[in-house]
Amino acid sequence: MSATTTRKANMPSDTATFAERATDTFTIAVEAFVWGYPLVLMERTKKLFTQQGSRLGSPVNQFRHRAKLATPREREIVKPNNDTLYSTAWLDLSRGPVILEVPEVDGRYYSFQFLDAYTNTWAYVGSRTTGTAAGRHLVVGPHWSGKSSDHPGVPVLTAPTDSVWLLGRTIVDGEHDLKAASDVMARYRLTPAVESDRAEYWSTGPVASPHDIGASGIAFFDELGAALELNPAPASEKGLLERFASIGIGPECRPAGNSTGVTRLAFEQAVQFGDRLLDCRESTGGKKNADKATGWSYDLDIGTYGQNYLLRAIIARHGLGALTAEEAVYASTRLDADGIRLSGDHAYRLHFDADRLPPVDAFWSLTVYDEENFLVANVIDRYAIGDRTPGLTYASDGSLDLLVQHTEPADGPSNWLPAPAGKFELTLRFYEPRQEMLEGTYALPPIERH
Repeated sequence: MSATTTRKANMPSDTATFAERATDTFTIAVEAFVWGYPLVLMERTKKLFTQQGSRLGSPVNQFRHRAKLATPREREIVKPNNDTLYSTAWLDLSRGPVILEVPEVDGRYYSFQFLDAYTNTWAYVGSRTTGTAAGRHLVVGPHWSGKSSDHPGVPVLTAPTDSVWLLGRTIVDGEHDLKAASDVMARYRLTPAVESDRAEYWSTGPVASPHDIGASGIAFFDELGAALELNPAPASEKGLLERFASIGIGPECRPAGNSTGVTRLAFEQAVQFGDRLLDCRESTGGKKNADKATGWSYDLDIGTYGQNYLLRAIIARHGLGALTAEEAVYASTRLDADGIRLSGDHAYRLHFDADRLPPVDAFWSLTVYDEENFLVANVIDRYAIGDRTPGLTYASDGSLDLLVQHTEPADGPSNWLPAPAGKFELTLRFYEPRQEMLEGTYALPPIERH
């Protein structure tokens, strides 16, 4: 008999039963937290973006265009890029389909990413997938019973959930290109497919921050229950929902007001544990490429998670709205080539040989983020550097050195990406990556101290 079995045998029966019950409840509650975190996060983010009076505000089923590049002042979405203008719309397809209309963009890169209520990316409209010509697209909910023949020649996009986040990106080639890019954005349109359908409305009620979900404690499971009523889980996950329901988590369940004793304690502890778990970005089981020699790593399963609910929750926490690998790959690191934490106390160099520049069909960029995954203020207002950066200097052999440091390099700012004084993270973005990036055969350059 093992030592564990012996201890259990010697434990009073009521205590053993209590411990077993608490352990089972805690385990299932942690699973429910990880599984449901993206759904609760999306619901909170939707309310934040569709609340009347908010500086971010736009009604449901209506675009909000941001005609300027992201800066350190924006702290609503983690890891924003500084390459594109953003267009956002939160769709409620329970009120009927909508039509997305896009103009001719004259070869400009743009994409519209469609995310369901669980943060899964399920469709794209954009230069890679549908081309750069003008077009119309009918977006319908999972229970739509209409006929595509009512909209001849218009492709139909069927969403897995009634709630959809439509996230658009339009490339900007520097400040001089802002007006032209903004003019393109102004011609994106969302309209109800049937004129009599009510298309726009504002969210109401209190707005909780998307960034402190773990602080809600047991009330998290109340939010999850409400969110499941709006956007039910797919039928394929019926078994999971039954498992959660066995401890009182699910649609029409409000544990915060009904749970007592060991169950309540297990729920509270599960939220704390699950929240901490989402800060551990290693060992998520995704198709991760990691180079221990250079410190870079990236996931190729972002946006298409299958049953990897931990990866889905971690990406929602640290990179909500990240594009799938076919559209863009995000390689990130917090370490230099020696495995030491990146810090403004040191200066770094990334060297690209002429034949080893980032392999993309659209564009690439390098961005600095602080420890909370937001942009960092600096004296030259440069938050990203890449193949479209004005004045970027290449060596005579075609190679390229990028310099990442807190103070301006002696050779001037042309190839300088300013870093904060403290610790930071680097993200290298590959838009429309080529096959060697998707296959993991492209060797990213080491981040060398110099």
